[in-house]
Amino acid sequence: MRLFESILLLTLIVLIYQLVFSKQKTVRPIHLLLFAFILAVAHFMVEGYRWQMVPAYLSFGIVYLRVKTGELKFSQRFNKITWGLCAVIAVGLPFAIPIMNLPEPTGPYIIGTKIYQWADNSRMEWFTPAEEDSDDVRELVVQVWYPAETETDKPLPYLDNLNLRIDALGVAGNFPGFLASHIDLVKTHSFLNAPTISNKRFPILILSHGITGFRQMHTSLIEQLTTNGYVVVVPDHTYDCNFTIFPDGHTADYRSDITGYPDSVNIRRQQLNTRVADIKFILDQLMADGELNNIIDFEKVGVLGHSYGGATAIQTAYEDDRFKAVLTLDSWTNPLPEHIIQQGINQPFLYLGRPDWEDSDYPTSPARLEQFLENATGEKFHYILQGARHLDFSDSPLFSPFSDLILETGSIAAEKAVLITNAVALSFFDQYLKNNVNQIPENLTGYSELLMK
Repeated sequence: MRLFESILLLTLIVLIYQLVFSKQKTVRPIHLLLFAFILAVAHFMVEGYRWQMVPAYLSFGIVYLRVKTGELKFSQRFNKITWGLCAVIAVGLPFAIPIMNLPEPTGPYIIGTKIYQWADNSRMEWFTPAEEDSDDVRELVVQVWYPAETETDKPLPYLDNLNLRIDALGVAGNFPGFLASHIDLVKTHSFLNAPTISNKRFPILILSHGITGFRQMHTSLIEQLTTNGYVVVVPDHTYDCNFTIFPDGHTADYRSDITGYPDSVNIRRQQLNTRVADIKFILDQLMADGELNNIIDFEKVGVLGHSYGGATAIQTAYEDDRFKAVLTLDSWTNPLPEHIIQQGINQPFLYLGRPDWEDSDYPTSPARLEQFLENATGEKFHYILQGARHLDFSDSPLFSPFSDLILETGSIAAEKAVLITNAVALSFFDQYLKNNVNQIPENLTGYSELLMK
């Protein structure tokens, strides 16, 4: 919780205790209310309003009115129960839905980021039927994080244009959209359009998000990789993304909800081809782009993905040997073509996932993964994160200490899930793209929740 709102809530507790429960009134209520007013002004100016604080704001207002009118009958039992509940709600709500704190990046580099809108004129848009737009080519929003020379003015907010995204976020998470209306107050450690480091080249990683996901939901992992010397590139897979907002202002909604459709696996495989083409197009675009290719070492290219993005990463590496290392996070293997399962890949490969898929629509995914691993010819690692569920491999568990009740996260502590995911990814790519020996699995043995199969 943020500083001023924490002090404000503590002041409310003291005020209610003094008026309702304490027999000795050591501080005059009006003095505490004046102090709270000053805190509230600082809170609004520095931190900004958020709806979770509304019960606290109202509680101060009601106390002020009762103090001013002299209608203070706090000694009655009913009032004690009422004000006790008010205190619990006023303090509990901001705690249950806090302003997320992204982990502090541990590497030596400042994090810069740029956002692009790219069109692949060689591909027609797969998701839009001809009667909707017969000339619609595939367009992507692509964000690049990179080691920067210096910071710019302010770090980038976690999400842009939240007013446009709010409903889609709620639908994807199965909660009322307004519950996420505070996310624009979350700050990243990334600086928009910060100057690039001009005298060094870095390995590049391209990350593919899952269905209903979006590029920002892996920000903690992206920032940890970038600050340790990687260029990390993430697209919003258009129409597969939760909601895509292009820099020129037009939008693309989510069109991938086909769960239960009788031909869904075949549709997903066609869709997977579109995603794989996205990743290869991005690498081609970066190699031709004069703004960034001077900081990228194109001999050291990795690909990673979460869920459906994991399948995307595997098929991309199978089809394109420019990708030298592959990491998947709780990846969904059912959409992968059978020949990839049977032949495997020859690049180093690491899978990090949850203990089982029994509660999913595709419980056979782990068996297909085992088949794939048996046939993969490169070095391979299979890690299971105890207590994890599907969204623990993203920023999702950081949104609330009760995320396991409203999101698909597990019993493992949020910070630990994120820390382990980040450590595994960094160690893997350090070994196979930077040639840092003895990274996997030796430096991960300290994590008791992490099991290697």
